[in-house]
Amino acid sequence: MRYLSNLRYVEVFVAVAETGSMAGAAKRLGVTQAAISQNVRVIEESLDTVLFDRSVRPFRLTAAGQTLSSRARHLLNFASQTWEEVKGLGASSAPDLRLAVVNSFAGILLPDILDISEKSMGVRRFSMRSGLAFEQNEALLNREVDIVVTMDSMESVAGLIRYPLLREVFMLVGPTSMNLQPADLSALSRELPFLSYHPKNATGRLIDQHLRRLRIDLPRLAEFESSWSIGEMIRAGKGWAIMTPLCVLEAQLTPQDVVLHQFPLVPFTRTLWMLARHGELGNFPDKLAVITRQILKRRKINQISRYGNLATDSFTILTRIIHQ
Repeated sequence: MRYLSNLRYVEVFVAVAETGSMAGAAKRLGVTQAAISQNVRVIEESLDTVLFDRSVRPFRLTAAGQTLSSRARHLLNFASQTWEEVKGLGASSAPDLRLAVVNSFAGILLPDILDISEKSMGVRRFSMRSGLAFEQNEALLNREVDIVVTMDSMESVAGLIRYPLLREVFMLVGPTSMNLQPADLSALSRELPFLSYHPKNATGRLIDQHLRRLRIDLPRLAEFESSWSIGEMIRAGKGWAIMTPLCVLEAQLTPQDVVLHQFPLVPFTRTLWMLARHGELGNFPDKLAVITRQILKRRKINQISRYGNLATDSFTILTRIIHQ
């Protein structure tokens, strides 16, 4: 609040400098002449200098007053522009948006999100990064990005607003040449190699954790950082993988390329969240979450459904908002 008070003193000084009198400044600002005089006295005492030559009418600026005057107008203009921009952000828009997203979003959903945000929400410039989940979350906490889409809701971190977007059930995904019913993953891996995500990948860690809980140790032909690489191997009939519907889309696999099976034994899921710092960006994160869910719904209807009921039922759009 001290800075707002200082700006008020600057506004009084500029009014006196432009009108040439205490009375003129009082009339412009709608206050008493005594209040203007007191403000000017406070300014001069705090700067330990005289800003106005009061021996002439209208008042004339001293050398110190001229220096302050040349900068004061720029300061007030900048403050006014900043104030209006922040008010605009609270209403509807974020002129500059810094995003960090999971790889599944980067190529599939992000173009639609950016296009709609630019057209309907006033976003002028985007900065996007994808990669390891823990790096994205650190970027949010360090204010390097404004919004993240991640599998980690960071429940232990206060001051975040959390938008659950999507819950996906993991499925077994293999080439059409895969004949065995995958009730026994070990037997399945003897028919075709298991294609796994790299342990640094958040999806890969989630899959590995679930397999360890089930005490299943599968030999790995190779480890991959992206769904696209796994998709190329499946398309070539070189192995099978554990994936979600969105990962299948990211892999650019067509319904003709693959067969899908329920994960045997205990099923498991992943949840994608949109996170933002609470109290910042106005209602922009709310609107962006709504847009993202609309895009996910269209993807489910137009693309996920082509893989059949298993993929469709494994793709659930979420709508709750969690402040913490």
